[in-house]
Amino acid sequence: MMKRILSGIIAALIICSFISGQRSKKNKSLSNVGRYNLLEFSRAISKDSILVTAFVDIPFRSLQFVKKNNSFFASYDVSIVLKNNKGKRIFRKMWTDSITTDDYIQTQSRLRTRKHFSNFTVAKNKYEIKSELYDKDTRNKGSKNIKIDFSKFKKKPSLMEPLIVANLEGEWGFDVNEFPITGKRITNIDRGLTLIVSGFVDSEPYEVLGFMEGMNEDGKFLISKKDTSGGFFNHRYKLDKSILSTMGLEIGIKLIQSNKEREVMKKISIYKPGLSGFVNNVETSFQQMRYLLTNNERKEAKGKKGKALEKIFLEFWNKRDPTPETNINELMEEYYIRVNYVNEYFNMSWKEGWETDFGMIYILFGPPDEIQRSNATSTNTSIYQAWYYNRLNKQFVFRDQNGFGDFKLDKPFIGPNF
Repeated sequence: MMKRILSGIIAALIICSFISGQRSKKNKSLSNVGRYNLLEFSRAISKDSILVTAFVDIPFRSLQFVKKNNSFFASYDVSIVLKNNKGKRIFRKMWTDSITTDDYIQTQSRLRTRKHFSNFTVAKNKYEIKSELYDKDTRNKGSKNIKIDFSKFKKKPSLMEPLIVANLEGEWGFDVNEFPITGKRITNIDRGLTLIVSGFVDSEPYEVLGFMEGMNEDGKFLISKKDTSGGFFNHRYKLDKSILSTMGLEIGIKLIQSNKEREVMKKISIYKPGLSGFVNNVETSFQQMRYLLTNNERKEAKGKKGKALEKIFLEFWNKRDPTPETNINELMEEYYIRVNYVNEYFNMSWKEGWETDFGMIYILFGPPDEIQRSNATSTNTSIYQAWYYNRLNKQFVFRDQNGFGDFKLDKPFIGPNF
């Protein structure tokens, strides 16, 4: 069964049509084109200047994909505009790009994204960053905006919000292979994280102290830096993987100069190693795992709840981790992406999508290579759908025998020899 799941992950094509009642692609594109992210990361680079890195992060599901041969294609324009407090445009950057994928499920993903960024230097004033995303297929637009106030940093000493960067190959507006993150959802901590602390000071000596909740009982600080400067500072500190072991962390930064103190807090949420971001309730997610469990595993988990069930849940997935040396279990992530997908598109009033026969086959094998369906006629009231998996030499036939959309497999799925 595991081989089948892995095959479904590697090679999957489009579902040409869905069950009745699915939302139309047009309505979906209208609602999704605005579901992208505009982010801003700022740090001091001189006594009077701030370097801003503005990101647009576009999930694949925000765009309308069109099938071309055996691939799926989406194209778009996206822009970033910077305006001052009088509404005058002082910076503009635009990208024209496209995305091609061979896997239909990726076109619906909120985790797979395309990123664009730009750096610009500004003074200590008020600004607005605007962005617009234009889907070339639907001709629909989405927009985002962020208002930022740097005028407060004219007072000294002043401390900017700390930035956190993780290791990701490429150029992202910081040092090479450094990618800025918000701190709200962190999974890749294999190489630790880097904390960037910056602010503005007078010419007098100053001190920067950093502490982490629950780690400074002995009076030692995570960060301790004394220095003099020409009006600003920009310090970098390595956060080792060993201190990032709990799910919720809060880092405090304190700036002291001339008997004045400034303090900011930075919250970090780290997902447990190997735990998918789609897993919010272990008991529910364990039930959804039933298509993978062996009889012995079912017996082992019977009657378990709370922490005991969570321990077993993680152990079961650890055994199925294709890359145990990393903090991300790719198979687990893909499995619950599919569960999330079928809950949205195959949901019925009396059962969730993952509990339907449609959902079971989709979760195990991914989208079929081809789908055929019949319509009821005056002489034939039987409605069916046939899903073909050419790469696996398999087909599954679903019949709606009562006319209420409750499609059942013609033959029950009984495992590898089905």
